[in-house]
Amino acid sequence: MDKSWINMPRNTCQYMDGLNKFLDFAFANKSVEGKIICPCPKCNLKKWQTREATHEHLILHPFPKGYTFWLLHGETSFVQNTTETPPVFQSNEHKVSGNDPIRVMVNDAFGNFFYDDNVEDDEDMRPRSSEMMPDEIAEYLKFMHDGQQSLYEGCGKYSKLSFLLKLYHIKCLCRMTDKAMSMILELLADAFDYAKIPCSFYEAKKIINKLGLHYTKIYACPNDCMLYYGEDKDKEVCKKCNESRWKRRKKNKTIDGTMKKQKKVPAKVLRYFPLKPRLQRMFMSSKIAEHMQWHASGSTNEGILRHPRDSEAWKNFDLMNPQFASDARNVRLGLAADGFNPFGDLSTSHSTWPIVLIPYNLPPWMCMKQSSFILSMIIPGKRAPGNDIDVYLRPLIEELKELWNNGLKTFDSYSNEVFNMHAAILWTISDFPGLGTLSGWNTHTGLACPRCNFDTSPKKIQGKFCFMNHRRWLNARHKFRLARIHFDGSVENRNPPLTISGTDVLRQVENVNIIFGKEPEVEELGKRQRRDHQAIDGPLQWRKKKNLCSKVLKVDELNQLQNRVVLTLCHMEILFPPAFFTVMVHLIVHLVEDAKLGGPVQYRWMYPIERYLGKLKSYVCNKAQ
Repeated sequence: MDKSWINMPRNTCQYMDGLNKFLDFAFANKSVEGKIICPCPKCNLKKWQTREATHEHLILHPFPKGYTFWLLHGETSFVQNTTETPPVFQSNEHKVSGNDPIRVMVNDAFGNFFYDDNVEDDEDMRPRSSEMMPDEIAEYLKFMHDGQQSLYEGCGKYSKLSFLLKLYHIKCLCRMTDKAMSMILELLADAFDYAKIPCSFYEAKKIINKLGLHYTKIYACPNDCMLYYGEDKDKEVCKKCNESRWKRRKKNKTIDGTMKKQKKVPAKVLRYFPLKPRLQRMFMSSKIAEHMQWHASGSTNEGILRHPRDSEAWKNFDLMNPQFASDARNVRLGLAADGFNPFGDLSTSHSTWPIVLIPYNLPPWMCMKQSSFILSMIIPGKRAPGNDIDVYLRPLIEELKELWNNGLKTFDSYSNEVFNMHAAILWTISDFPGLGTLSGWNTHTGLACPRCNFDTSPKKIQGKFCFMNHRRWLNARHKFRLARIHFDGSVENRNPPLTISGTDVLRQVENVNIIFGKEPEVEELGKRQRRDHQAIDGPLQWRKKKNLCSKVLKVDELNQLQNRVVLTLCHMEILFPPAFFTVMVHLIVHLVEDAKLGGPVQYRWMYPIERYLGKLKSYVCNKAQ
């Protein structure tokens, strides 16, 4: 029997004809009460099925290349001679090879619609038959039919879809404009009229966009007062400042004197990338789905920090939420935010704020790679959002609440089952000014340190706040506590500030009334501000990097490091003037405790985010948009 159809795409006529011939042969020779043993490798040759069930099952679970499956389905010659060499696959020159990586990628992308029919007993979790296929599966089949066509008759290397995806990849890497792409496609279509090449980039995008993962445009008030979203999506003016949602444009007249109709242009647009389909897509690839459970598969050693899963914050979160922690596939995320000028210069005339989510379920060698980052939204400039960033975070917060409370039915291609996926934000990542933007904590006053909270006593010298008195972190019997002359002339008897809990923070902000929005007039642009987190570059910072930036942290060594850091800061208070001790110098005393709470610092610092922002900046070619 010819077996070459096994390696053909499942949407081809050759595959369907070969499958039907095999089923006819198998049921004629080895059927028992109208059933045969399912030859699918996922069933391990143990499951008995009818012809219709076997037909549908083999479409959803194709055979691996060279799989010899009819040992128990009627071929006696194969049973007698088990050393027989399987027939060589004869490729069809008019179709793309069955090992096409683009086809594998598409199958992974749409894998959530192809469930195993014995995954769950719940009817909603079962796959639907061909007569009850959902719209998504029908769209997928049409997409496969259109996209898996060979580029031209006789081409076995590129399909129409793979050619367009590779060309689109070149466009992104080389930063080509849409117009240049359309001109290239037009030239290729004209030169190779026998090939299935679209004549414009617009037509090419119509094919590529079927892969999904689109973004949503949400109009916003130009003064950051509100989003035209949800119940406010049809409003024409802002409900706070009465500013129009559209740009003001000059009215043009035609030759006969009538007013020319102009298309309305929104004043400000938020680009939001929905989180749910992106998390689902991670579980559609069997390799990534396996890695998403890595944090629960490995063993953890007490006293050693290798991953955020070893941190106190992760473990306390699991203790407080046992139902969430019961399934290792539930996603734990970090939220990173920072502003940058997308126009390639160093001026502060424009500030765009991307919001990035980082999945911490992944192992260390994948967690902080740019390929694992999830771009959540792009908050437009020209002014930084400031405290009004909460206005733009509303769609993400609503989606996270739904994922936390209700979950989302997701297909796990590694376990071959459907589960209810939940997600949670563990912490945020930002530089210190960005921390003030995300949390609302004022980082420019005497209470700038969020860890000390209100239990601090800074000194103001010529309008500048100085954070000293690090002797309170020393041992209670240390001699520096009584040294009046070498410090500020006082004896230090206080204990370190108490760690503030989440309940304390909620109690502090429960009566805070926040009014979003900015004044309509444009603020004057000042000189470029210095990045405070780069102010210290001396022996203390070098020693902190050497110890805290290790791949593996030991809790015992961190305790010793904390004592050395506090003692070094006290020696610096003796040598340096008070003006040297800004809040950035003071924050060094909290870094060791942060490492205990959150794990190794590589998973929570800004360096990978800054590199990612540099990559996004390289994509911006048009300063007008």
